[in-house]
Amino acid sequence: MNDISSRHYDNDEVNRIIRRALKLKNEDTVSHQDLLDTAMDIGLDSQILETAIEQEQQATKIEKIRKVRMKRRKAGFYSHLWSYLMVNGALLLINNFTPGPWWFQWSVLGWGIGLAFHFKAIYFPQIKKIEKRIKPRHHRANFMLCHHKWFHDPL
Repeated sequence: MNDISSRHYDNDEVNRIIRRALKLKNEDTVSHQDLLDTAMDIGLDSQILETAIEQEQQATKIEKIRKVRMKRRKAGFYSHLWSYLMVNGALLLINNFTPGPWWFQWSVLGWGIGLAFHFKAIYFPQIKKIEKRIKPRHHRANFMLCHHKWFHDPL
């Protein structure tokens, strides 16, 4: 038996080899039928492949939702940061040009603690919390849609 024909490839190697072969062929996509044929050639049942396709589509959808949420959350953080800088800058000027003791640092410190927690939540999120937040929103949207139809459908 030939050494190369007895070799086994892990998932990452298969993925890279197939991608490289498609690139060499100047193609970026594979038709559904070609995917089914390839799966059958390597001994995968078409039902297993269809299940894998559904799971991949669901995972892609969840990943897109996660990216949109993270983009919104980052925009919210930058808005918060901008407010922090503008307001505390104004308070510094007010404190500087009015008589009396220095007090603006308490605003900087208190608000800064909140801003630090906001930063941590955005740039060092707990993945489980993000995934937990994505899935219930789907259900809530479906719930609202069903109630909206029920509430507005004529009897």
